Amino acid sequence: MSRTIICLNCQAELYPKQRSLTCPQCSSNDVVFTYSVDDKNNPVIQQNEKGIWRFKDFLPLFKRTISLGESNTPIHKARFLFKSDVELHLKIEGKNPTGSFLDRVSPLMISDALSREMHSVVCASDGNLGASLSAYCAAAQLQCYCVVPKSTSPEKRTQMLAFGAEIIDYGKTIDESLNLATKMIEKGRYQATPEFNILTLEGTKTIALEIAEQFYSNNSTNLLDYVIVPMGSGNLLYSIWLGFKQAKKFGLIPTNKALPKIIGVQLKGFDPITKAFESGNSKQLLSGSSKKRNSVAGAILVQKPIFGEKAIQSLKESNGLAVSVTDKELIHASKQLGKYEGVYAELSSATVIAAVSKLLEEKQIPKDSTILSIITASGFKSSQAFEKGTYRVKRVESFRSLGTKAEILQVINSGESNFGYGIWKALGETISLQAVYQHLKELQNQLMLITEVESSDRQKRYQLTTKGKQIIVKMQELEELLS
Repeated sequence: MSRTIICLNCQAELYPKQRSLTCPQCSSNDVVFTYSVDDKNNPVIQQNEKGIWRFKDFLPLFKRTISLGESNTPIHKARFLFKSDVELHLKIEGKNPTGSFLDRVSPLMISDALSREMHSVVCASDGNLGASLSAYCAAAQLQCYCVVPKSTSPEKRTQMLAFGAEIIDYGKTIDESLNLATKMIEKGRYQATPEFNILTLEGTKTIALEIAEQFYSNNSTNLLDYVIVPMGSGNLLYSIWLGFKQAKKFGLIPTNKALPKIIGVQLKGFDPITKAFESGNSKQLLSGSSKKRNSVAGAILVQKPIFGEKAIQSLKESNGLAVSVTDKELIHASKQLGKYEGVYAELSSATVIAAVSKLLEEKQIPKDSTILSIITASGFKSSQAFEKGTYRVKRVESFRSLGTKAEILQVINSGESNFGYGIWKALGETISLQAVYQHLKELQNQLMLITEVESSDRQKRYQLTTKGKQIIVKMQELEELLS
């Protein structure tokens, strides 16, 4: 097996130790590892190797390697979710050493840092990669610096601290943390931020290689119709599609079997990839930013997805779909996943379950489909967020007793939606869409709402006035008195 780093845009063959995703020749973000074999050296999965290195024939080579027993995560067949509508399988990445799929990335990056004799590592992370890198750095006795958004969950912070990392709080979203991480690279400090290191793709592509091993082994007659993946920056979806193509190229998936269609899921308010895919106007939407700042799904709150174009390309190549879900939908999905399958997923991971519900309801996927959803991390990563999110949903329910107008104000105030159709969906379609617009008009007449029109889609958006905000405060006080 020969390994080469090339730029897909200009076809330049690059320096073997390059780790940046940006091509020095044409400045595009199209740098990838490519692999070629001859008849005598077909790559195989090395069952006698530990952790990620079972796939060493499909990975870059390093002088020194490290492992904590990652990968080989189970696939669980869901028996009670969606009943007989679809055949649903769950790839549970929370079974990795620190509880997330990013434990597939850390051994490659830390092995690379060790092989280069570097003494410290820096990354920007929502917490999952920070926790993972911290553990692997501890095992390799390297210093780890984690730049995290201020919203990073206490559970992830605890993991980082337990492994001896230095935490640097910066910004409200991962986009802002990335800016600082790029400035922290000094001589001897390894850049382990996923958006800037090509090894991210190499590590996470092993999810697809492993699915091929687990699902397509022994000449099984089963076919996967869809694989559903959460999207933040888009790198996980892109790398999984790369992995499936390699699995087909090197015989892990038989040539007579079709590759699955990929479905990407984002959170409404942080869904530029979904909007770009649906509209076909990727340049406009991928360069924009969201006005929504808060959500229970911190791991996928990305406003400017660096891998957005690649994610869209992967969706198109696989004939897949992109979908967005609300906080309310993913919290409900997370509770259902725990209640009916015994799987406790990080809220960002639950987007893939919410997506199945939505796509079945909208008849975008057939009811007899075979689906595999990637559960990217354990719920123990963000248990407080789950509790707060569940409490917020209960509070919305309590506002229903105060009337539809109160509930509409709460939906807008929570950031769940701020346009007519979205508000109607957030209310659970319990009243007609026409009735929602009538309530919105009356709330405007009562000076509780104002409107503005988005230049991008010419859609009317509703905002609370000072009076509307005061009403929300009074309703919350009333609810607390009645509880």
